[in-house]
Amino acid sequence: MAGEIVYADLRHPGDGFSPAEKRHAPALCPRWHGVLLKVSALGHLILLVLVAVLSVQVFQGSLQPTATSVPWQGSETRGRNHTERCVISSLMRYFCRPRRESPAACAGCKLCPQDWQLHGDSCYRLSKEKGNWYQGKKGCESQESQLAVLRDRKEKEYIKNITGGGTQPVWIGLVSSHNKWRWVDNTSLNTKMFGALQEMDEGCGTLKDEVLENDICDGEHEWVCQKDPFQLSPSMAGDGEKCDAAV
Repeated sequence: MAGEIVYADLRHPGDGFSPAEKRHAPALCPRWHGVLLKVSALGHLILLVLVAVLSVQVFQGSLQPTATSVPWQGSETRGRNHTERCVISSLMRYFCRPRRESPAACAGCKLCPQDWQLHGDSCYRLSKEKGNWYQGKKGCESQESQLAVLRDRKEKEYIKNITGGGTQPVWIGLVSSHNKWRWVDNTSLNTKMFGALQEMDEGCGTLKDEVLENDICDGEHEWVCQKDPFQLSPSMAGDGEKCDAAV
C-alpha cells in the first residue's frame, strides 16, 4: 500500500492548518465567556427569589395595621379624652364656685369670651367703633353673635350700665319693616314691657337711658352684641377622674 505524504507548511510553523482551512474553521469562544454566562444566570435567579420574598413580606405587612391600629387608636383617644377632662376640671376649679355642701365639688358655671361680660344667661359686648345699623349687625355676626335682643327690664338696665350710663344711643337688634317692629331673631316687640315705637316703613331701634327709640338705619352709633355663654358643667369633667396636679 502506497504511503500518504503530508507536507508541512514551513511558512506558518506551529499549526497544522493551511490558510484556506483556517478561513473555514468555526470561531471558538474563550472559556471565560461561558463562566460569565453561568454566573449571570445564577444572579438573575437570586434576584427573582429576593423579589418574590420581599413581595410576600410587603403584602403581609399591609394587612397587619388593620388588626393593630384599632387598639392604638383607642388608647390615643382615651388619652386625649382624659387630658380634656382634666383641663375642664382645672377650669372649673379656677372659674366656678364650689358647692356649699361639698367644697371640693364645683357647680357648673357660664363663661364668656375675652372682652365680653356675663349677665344672666347671655354674654354682652359694646363695640369699640361706630357705624350704621347694618354694620353693627354684620359686626356682631362676624363674632358669632347678634345685636342685643331685650327680654326684660333688668336686661335693659344692664345694657345702660355697660354703655356708660346710657347718655348716648346704641344700636340694638330691633328693626322696622312695613311698619312692624321685630327683633333680629324674628320675635315681636313686647310693647307692654318696653312701650310702643313710632311706626316706620323702614327704621332701626336704639337704646338710650333705658328707653327704646327709633332712628334711620344709616345713623352712626355704637352697638351691643349678645351671644350665649359657654356652659361648663361637672358632667364634662367626668366623675372619678384622677388628674395630674400639673394640668
